[in-house]
Amino acid sequence: MMERKLNNYVSTTEDPAITLFPEPEDVLEDPSLTCYFLPMLSFTHEHLEDQRAYRIHLLSTDGLQCLDDALYSEQHIWGFEYHDGKYRFLGDIDVFGGVNIPEVYAWLVEDFDRNCEYYLHEKRSAVDYGEQVQVALSSIANFEARSYAENVYSYLYARTHYQRTGEFRHIDELIGNHRPMDQHLLLDRLEAQEMSAIILDHLPDTLRMRYDMQPEMIVGGAERFRFLSASSGGAVLALLNTHRQQVYLLE
Repeated sequence: MMERKLNNYVSTTEDPAITLFPEPEDVLEDPSLTCYFLPMLSFTHEHLEDQRAYRIHLLSTDGLQCLDDALYSEQHIWGFEYHDGKYRFLGDIDVFGGVNIPEVYAWLVEDFDRNCEYYLHEKRSAVDYGEQVQVALSSIANFEARSYAENVYSYLYARTHYQRTGEFRHIDELIGNHRPMDQHLLLDRLEAQEMSAIILDHLPDTLRMRYDMQPEMIVGGAERFRFLSASSGGAVLALLNTHRQQVYLLE
């Protein structure tokens, strides 16, 4: 039986409790939304109240700017309907400003697939990659896409290494810019709740909408920079509303 060591967390093919870099079709009812919400990890949450197991997905919008507010789609909160283990986005993609994110994402993925071996062999950093593709991006994107490109590149770099070796490492570890990170990837429920105590107290002041979020709804989280570029900051926390069958991702 193969073991995949996730620093302090060990997952095996017999234990589906956690999945790194889950496939878009296993996470989103509309996989095309992956260009906005990069799937970092999925984990199983056993909810005691309704005796159900929920598959919770942690996603990231790093590198994108939320230029407007709408219900379930604000700068720090994204809402999804939970349906058969997948997410159905409840918000409005137009809050990103109507920019051509899908086209840019498709170009970045195609570029990485075409030049993957070169990037891995040369240990190309995210910053160097951003510089390399800046001219191309300026002719493709109708928004400032460099930060987004660096995050997508970092994500694809780490995902490719993980898929090939079963070992999770951040891109900066792989290219030699950072010593190995020992902390575990998944913030469990207690860790995430402790992290969110101050955030939830001040959140109503910054949100236009109200979602009746309570600390006890928090079921887990992850540090975003572990999956994206080193410039990414903060964590993404998942809140589960079992009464509405909704999941809120708090960044």
